[in-house]
Amino acid sequence: MKAVAWVAGRIAANAVKERAPFKADTPLAPPSMRPASAQDRLILVAEDNEFNQKVLRKQLALLGFMAHIADNGREALECWQRGDYALLLTDLHMPEMDGYDLAVAIREAEAGQRRRPIVVLTANALKGEAKRCLEFGIDDYMSKPVQLANLKALLDKWLPTAATRAPELPAPATAAPALALDVSVLQALVGDEPAVIKEFLQDFRVSAGQAVLQMRAVCQSRQAPAVEALAHKLKSAARSVGALALGELCAQMEAAGQASQLDALADLWPRFEAEIAAVDECLGSLPA
Repeated sequence: MKAVAWVAGRIAANAVKERAPFKADTPLAPPSMRPASAQDRLILVAEDNEFNQKVLRKQLALLGFMAHIADNGREALECWQRGDYALLLTDLHMPEMDGYDLAVAIREAEAGQRRRPIVVLTANALKGEAKRCLEFGIDDYMSKPVQLANLKALLDKWLPTAATRAPELPAPATAAPALALDVSVLQALVGDEPAVIKEFLQDFRVSAGQAVLQMRAVCQSRQAPAVEALAHKLKSAARSVGALALGELCAQMEAAGQASQLDALADLWPRFEAEIAAVDECLGSLPA
């Protein structure tokens, strides 16, 4: 419009300033702690899984938000009481204090004050879980892993004043079940920058290798609760990187461990070992 006005002689040429185009694929730089709080861009993340922490930190940074990570529910409550966060993203199943108790404690402390949104992110998409969340004062619910586009929509919904132009996000990916590893799933979470993808996959390969050693030991000693905890942790990371078949096996082992079904765990273990080997082979064959 300014260019047209200049051509028509309505404004001076120096009034026409060229504006750099916005690059849709350029990630937004997250603000530092104090400005983030002032702009309603400081998000508290309560999550005990290190891989999930890293995914969420990267996702929020891509969307122009700053993440403050708490390793468990009790730490998250202490952070919430000290800080000024725009929103809480919390896992449900954490040590010290779970997501339900955390939400209740926050709502009790908020009595008569500004109510801030609490959103649950969990790998256990159980029937009736969403309704139960609302009963505990939780505002919204999403299953992990949360794709970047869906996380943006969630933040736009609950923090409309902080909404801004964000990078063009990949469409939700649907992985082919036959693949041991579908990297497009991870790309839908954290973008397709090769260095970032490589870093996440390397982290997963290391953590998965450690988890397998631990799971082998507890399976051999028939420690069902320990199998449940380890399978739950690996399940979420596997689904995030696109190892969907491995994630499903972890979910089955988690359920068997929770029910102390030792025979079922023994039956699942060979399939689990074969699938983790296939995933590791895929990871090893990726370009350096």
